[in-house]
Amino acid sequence: MYVWTAIDVDDQLEEIKGKAQDIEKNLNFENSTFSLPFHISLKISFAVDDGAYPCVIQTLLDYYKTLKPFSVDVSGVEIEGTIVWIRIKENATLCRIHKELNQILMAKHNIIPHKFDLDFKFHSTLFLDSDKEKIATAYDRIKDIKIPLSLCAKKLIIGASKSGDVGTYSVTHSIELFEN
Repeated sequence: MYVWTAIDVDDQLEEIKGKAQDIEKNLNFENSTFSLPFHISLKISFAVDDGAYPCVIQTLLDYYKTLKPFSVDVSGVEIEGTIVWIRIKENATLCRIHKELNQILMAKHNIIPHKFDLDFKFHSTLFLDSDKEKIATAYDRIKDIKIPLSLCAKKLIIGASKSGDVGTYSVTHSIELFEN
């Protein structure tokens, strides 16, 4: 089983999602990023033995109960190789959560951080495709879209996939963050 976890920002990016979906359909992308809500991943997805899965999920849920809502600033729309994303500026809270997730999962479940976890770039993916020309076209069509200057991290999500392949993840848990 593969586990993934993120901040759900789907409701805050509705207009952008509609435009991105139109572009994706028009360019016939091989993988859709819209099988999941728009999100800011907090850690690279990771493999877990099926037997350990419930315990790992409980660890994440217990940790998320300690968090409160917070804001993140948006840097802009960027192209990175074969991905177009909305880049999120690092802040102390995001970095702390990412670091603590890696530490907790390593200590409790021996889940070794992925190499991308060691140089993590917070983002929300708009398009993903192996065709660089298609990605460049999508970027040109969306790069000037108006995006919010900041987003509120008020709901976290956990998802799972049997294979870990793009498009096979589904949300299994949704966690609302509260001030108290």
